[in-house]
Amino acid sequence: MRKPLVLAAFALVSAAGAVIVALPDSGPRLEISQAHGPGIVDLAGIALLLSGSGILWWYLWTARASLSRSPARLQHAWIFGTGLGAGLILASVANDFAGWWAIGATALLAVQLSLFATAKP
Repeated sequence: MRKPLVLAAFALVSAAGAVIVALPDSGPRLEISQAHGPGIVDLAGIALLLSGSGILWWYLWTARASLSRSPARLQHAWIFGTGLGAGLILASVANDFAGWWAIGATALLAVQLSLFATAKP
């Protein structure tokens, strides 16, 4: 699959998921913490966000040989960015750290886009 098509599909599906997650949801929700928990609408948006990410990760999987030849410093930066992003998201949801999830999500997006830019299938 061509890189521009993969990027367009990732962007379109992820944007749709982000819009759906941002919609108000007053129905029942799965309570994770005092202030957080996905409702039905949120779960639909999360499914789209995961699907968009899955498109990108599928492409990266096909290019894993070229990514393994990347410089060690870059590979370490990807690992660090992934851990930082996931850790901030989990901590912000579990402990009600308002706003920190956005920094974690930005770190994860930066890692994904950096991997995508480096990949050569």
